[in-house]
Amino acid sequence: SGRSLTTAGQSTAGFDERRGGYFTVLDESGRTLFTTGHMLHVGDEFISEDDTRYEITRVDGDVALAKSVGKMEALAPLPVLGAQTQTGSGKVAIYHTHSAESYVPSDGAESKPGAGGILDVGASMAESLKRRGVDPIHSTTSHEPHDAAAYDRSRRTAIKLLKDRPLALFDVHRDAGPAEPYLKDLDGKEVAKAMIVVGRTNPKMNANLDFARRLKDAVNSEYPGLVKGIFLGNADFNQDLFDRALLLEMGTEKTSKEAAAAGAELIGSIVPKVIGASTGGPSGGATGRSLGWILGLAVAGAFVYLWVATGSWEEMRAKIMGWFGSGGVRVGERRGGPTDEGGPGGSAGTDDAGGEDRSTT
Repeated sequence: SGRSLTTAGQSTAGFDERRGGYFTVLDESGRTLFTTGHMLHVGDEFISEDDTRYEITRVDGDVALAKSVGKMEALAPLPVLGAQTQTGSGKVAIYHTHSAESYVPSDGAESKPGAGGILDVGASMAESLKRRGVDPIHSTTSHEPHDAAAYDRSRRTAIKLLKDRPLALFDVHRDAGPAEPYLKDLDGKEVAKAMIVVGRTNPKMNANLDFARRLKDAVNSEYPGLVKGIFLGNADFNQDLFDRALLLEMGTEKTSKEAAAAGAELIGSIVPKVIGASTGGPSGGATGRSLGWILGLAVAGAFVYLWVATGSWEEMRAKIMGWFGSGGVRVGERRGGPTDEGGPGGSAGTDDAGGEDRSTT
């Protein structure tokens, strides 16, 4: 969990991140692809905003070189999103492996044990989810110190959060390096970009990457460039625990906490669309909307059947009034005869699967 080999002479064996400084990753033309405080290894990958996939081929001091290995294949379409809520609780879990991470311009230090600014960024994402009808579970459990065992400690938190069957699990961090590559102007407001991180050494990597790509595409469709890319690093980041577990880097220690919180709020606004959760308020939900459609179609079908069976609107109206007057609605009754067995008079809207309560209490 987060164990990386020493790279480029850095005395950081056992850490997933450098203990100081940052790497600059260049493409074959010398253009900067991204900067990061993550430890880099030959074979690590980066998927850019436009879905170009790069592989790191060399790490020399603070600079890494990467070559393009082509475009990612298009994502296969998902099933109807509402159906996804049937496999979870409608909750999204957030936690922080590096719980002391902070933002120098706002917090006065890059690390504040017991009160890391990253907790406020997670809270902003949680509030954004809540406003859109998703139940956030935000853990502020400390996993300090920021050492090689941090992911072992946070693994216990992740396992505990997964007992609530969330639809997604986010480990929210901030990166290291200059502020500029992580900043975006959005309608005159400074917002921190995000980099999604996927551990390429875990057995669920393909599922994690699929979720990461869908989130990137959905966020950037609404807020172009807000997700700068996806980094595939030589670690697992506890993502082997869940298909929809991701690590988010929100800005760096040199961006303001307010900018990072603004970016997290925007990402939180898009997450429900990706996981198929409700965006209609706490009492709404995709399941409720689906049932509404089913009932509406059943009623419409009944009226069409009655019109065909009676031959005119006047006779249909008289038939309906007669049924209500006799105290029972027999939708399947034909003019001059009993209901046909197995005909349209069957019990509409009583599908056992549709009525099953799959919510978690």
